[in-house]
Amino acid sequence: MLTPFGKTLRVFRLNRGELLKDMAERLEITPAYLSSVENGKKEPTPELMAKLYKAYDLNQEQKEEIEEARAKTIQMISIKFDNDDDADLGVLFARKLGSLSDTQRLNIKEILNRMN
Repeated sequence: MLTPFGKTLRVFRLNRGELLKDMAERLEITPAYLSSVENGKKEPTPELMAKLYKAYDLNQEQKEEIEEARAKTIQMISIKFDNDDDADLGVLFARKLGSLSDTQRLNIKEILNRMN
C-alpha cells in the first residue's frame, strides 16, 4: 500500500529521472529498503530523512512537503488479517470510524473490553 510518504518520494524520484537503484545508491541504502519505504512496508526513519536532505539540495517547500507526507504516514497503522472476513470487517470499521457517535464508540469499546 502506497503511503503519503511513499507517493511523495516516488514522485520526487521520478521527477529527477532516477531509477529506484539510482536513488538508493545516492542515499547509501539498498534498493530493497527504498522499495519497502516507497511501498509502505517500512516507515521513513529520521536517519533516512537525514540522508535524503544531505543527498539532494531541497528547497524549503520541498522539505515541508516531504515532512508533511512523513507525518501523515507515521499516523497510519497497518493491520494484517488472518482471513478475508476479518479484513472486510476491519476495512468497514476504518471507513465508518470517523462517523461514529460518542455513544457508538463507547458501545464498541465496552464490547471489546468485555472480551478480555
